[in-house]
Amino acid sequence: MNAAWIDTWLPVLNDRIKVQARGAWSLFDPTTEFYAKLESGDEDDLEAATLETAGHISLREAPTVTYEWGLKMKPEAAGQIRMSKGRRSHIQIPLFYVGKPHALGAILAHELSHEFLAQIGVWHENLEENERLTDLASIAIGLGKLVLNGSVAEAGFATGYKEILGYLTLHQKIYAYWQISKQHSIPIERAKEHLTDEAILHLPSSATVHPVNDEQVNETRPSTQQKE
Repeated sequence: MNAAWIDTWLPVLNDRIKVQARGAWSLFDPTTEFYAKLESGDEDDLEAATLETAGHISLREAPTVTYEWGLKMKPEAAGQIRMSKGRRSHIQIPLFYVGKPHALGAILAHELSHEFLAQIGVWHENLEENERLTDLASIAIGLGKLVLNGSVAEAGFATGYKEILGYLTLHQKIYAYWQISKQHSIPIERAKEHLTDEAILHLPSSATVHPVNDEQVNETRPSTQQKE
């Protein structure tokens, strides 16, 4: 996958998003207070953060969300959303991510984007491709700061190894984020607000996106999607 894939899908997403948002698109700013809710380990705080994010992207109804002790999913997955007709969707996140606010923010952005795409009727029949499309949608709908802040994380304390959450590479996410910022005339400094030092380190200093080295990074997938 290259920039051409992103350039092909972004206009499709943007057209649908304009209809959904009714001209009210804006970047979501994950504040210190927002991340405090994700760091507490309290499910009420997790629910509050989910409601805030879901409201920002104009979901008709926010999914419920819980931490799970014995969540059965692929080892590389970091969360999942269960959807079924006539019932409220439900997001499940492994207990492993309690106290990891930036990773949690990225996971929520991805799972809520699944819900958003279902709401606007966008779906790719190839499941792996659909997950990449969901990653791209999370940036297109304004949750790019959550995505970038949580994309690169320490795989373990003081190991020096990093892991990437998501189906798009870090460079692809940065490219998409920069394209969205330019399309919405967002100044560079505004685009950097509320980003972590780690995220800013990977951003270009100008409107030109330079290659980012994604090597020696383990990939952790943020979700599986289950329909009932």
